[in-house]
Amino acid sequence: MQADADRSQQPAEAWRPLMVLALILAIEAAVIGWCFGGWLLTMPGKRYLSIVLLGILGGLWSHVERHREEYCSARVSWPLFAGQIVSFAGVFAALDWLAAGAPQTPLGDVGMALAVALPAAAWLACSLGAIAPRLALAQTLLGTAAACAAFAVLTWNMGDLTQSFWNQTSEPTIRMVELLLGPCADGPVVRPEPFVIGTDSFRVRILAACSGFQGIGLVTMLLSGYLFWFRSSLRFPQAILLLPVGVVLIWLANVVRITALILVGIWISPEIALDGFHSAAGWIAFLTVGLGIIWTASCMPFFTRIEPALSGADDAASASVVNVPGMPPIHDVGQPATITSATCLLPFLVLTAITILTRALTSGFDLLYPVRVVCVAAVLWHLRQQLSWRDCQISLMPVAIGAGAFAVWMMLAPAVATSSALAAASQDPAHLGAPWAALWLCFRVAGSVLTVPIAEELFFRGFLIRRCISEDADSVPIGQFSWFSFLVSSIAFGALHGDAWLAAIVVGMLFGLALFTRRRLFDAVVAHATTNALLSGYVIATGSWAQWG
Repeated sequence: MQADADRSQQPAEAWRPLMVLALILAIEAAVIGWCFGGWLLTMPGKRYLSIVLLGILGGLWSHVERHREEYCSARVSWPLFAGQIVSFAGVFAALDWLAAGAPQTPLGDVGMALAVALPAAAWLACSLGAIAPRLALAQTLLGTAAACAAFAVLTWNMGDLTQSFWNQTSEPTIRMVELLLGPCADGPVVRPEPFVIGTDSFRVRILAACSGFQGIGLVTMLLSGYLFWFRSSLRFPQAILLLPVGVVLIWLANVVRITALILVGIWISPEIALDGFHSAAGWIAFLTVGLGIIWTASCMPFFTRIEPALSGADDAASASVVNVPGMPPIHDVGQPATITSATCLLPFLVLTAITILTRALTSGFDLLYPVRVVCVAAVLWHLRQQLSWRDCQISLMPVAIGAGAFAVWMMLAPAVATSSALAAASQDPAHLGAPWAALWLCFRVAGSVLTVPIAEELFFRGFLIRRCISEDADSVPIGQFSWFSFLVSSIAFGALHGDAWLAAIVVGMLFGLALFTRRRLFDAVVAHATTNALLSGYVIATGSWAQWG
């Protein structure tokens, strides 16, 4: 028993310097944002901030788990923490100097660069040294930081890279579209301009943004993550071939996407082609290619080991679980403790797939939303025996947490309802006419309050939290806590909500709190449903239809 108690305390010691550093970084970011908010908000790449945070957390988690004993035995270097704060003051002064116009230095532009680079380098060195017990581990962390910085640079220069890629691939892309379009079009294929293709009834202009370069970047990131996280079960170096295969396939999928876009405009509706299919088809292509490659590779002995390597990764990950004061112990989990990963994943995957497909076939108003509700409800009914929530009772705590999450959402989420009156009007169900508007509204509320909370909580709080604790997610009881899984699930929940990512991260943390309070997944569902019910009431009462997204 004493050994188990010591084991449960190790992760808190290992993560303590990281948590202290995260708190200091948050305070420093708040200071920078407060003083230079207008300047920072004009910088590109903000949409990918959630992905960057996930990458940083993943890298830190993997690093700490590989060197757990050293981190558990190391002491917090408070002098280096102090140096980190002092060097931040230098970075802050340099930014203030740049914002004021940056007067010329005796060394010219080199002096300006040094004035920013030197305090930034000192800040980074003190930050890494404060949490790394020895120099070699600080160098490993520096590599993670450099990878994140490289990703940020690529993100900020995405426009230039996309244009360069399009300059090299535009002609092959359009020629292949012309080749595929010929047998299926309702007339001869025409190209009145270099980047315009279609028929006399419908044609499109293909710009650099449609080159498929962003899809290549997404697939490369997905496959790189797959190669890293599943490296113990993959065969190298042949597994690296998945990267060029993914690049070629996603480029070909983009050719098919452009061709299908033109055919939808010819056969179905130009509005649906341009408003719905145009954006959704890219995600369909990305998911099909990325997940298809991963599934195929996992079935091929050429890429995957027949007997996956069993290491201490699960034990190390399980060691990162802590008993949080005020929460019930792990053994007092209550129901349901045996929900399988398949049960948690299936409703969310169906919801995601149907959402993409219905949006691809609609323009403006989300007319096919009831299809989502019916499909997810059918899956949940099929899984009713595995979920077995009939004996669950709604308590006041998750309802109160859900109400608080609604308040947070209204304060932090972008005011999309007032930003565009035209966009809000396009989502008003009143134009359907009675009784169809009332019927659609019933399905919309049912989806927001019932199917969506259940599907999302099963995935984020039922599966993702447990998967971040152990590769064998089914072995982890519902409600088991670790800092890494709590943060990753919350940030991933935020990334799902687009421009409202900040509000969604905080709300996701509150839903996690509802789960960990009594270690019952049903409580997280109740909190989520309460938030969505209040939001639905607000939307209907005020006519702010765009708040539904």
